[in-house]
Amino acid sequence: TATEAAKRKFSPEFMNRLDKVVVFHPLRPEQLEQILEIELGMVQQRVLETARGQFLFRVTPEARAHLLREGTDLKYGARHLKRAIERHIVNPLANLLATEQVRMGDVLSIDWDASEGRLVFQKEGENAAVSPAVRQLRAAA
Repeated sequence: TATEAAKRKFSPEFMNRLDKVVVFHPLRPEQLEQILEIELGMVQQRVLETARGQFLFRVTPEARAHLLREGTDLKYGARHLKRAIERHIVNPLANLLATEQVRMGDVLSIDWDASEGRLVFQKEGENAAVSPAVRQLRAAA
């Protein structure tokens, strides 16, 4: 077991200073997907709460798979996922907002382009009914 391995590796003096030994198991793919969904939901909430940036975005399964490849690994689990989302989703969205390429009510699709090896942001629609979603979000908070 893990406790026995720790006892073999560390001195008894060190082991006696520990209150508890906790063993973590690797996250399963469905758990990583859930974490990604939560993190993307938090990004969408941040977007909806900004004054100029009330737009919606949709991340395709291919783009989600890319984010999971970039932000997770067997050793550290989802520890780097938030950083990958910031780098690949949040920063490009901020640039689109700053250059006014996306406006209130727009709907963006974020997809993975395997041939170019990058995420592609494409406007799917305009003048979406974002305001009711914002009202619901703020009422729930």
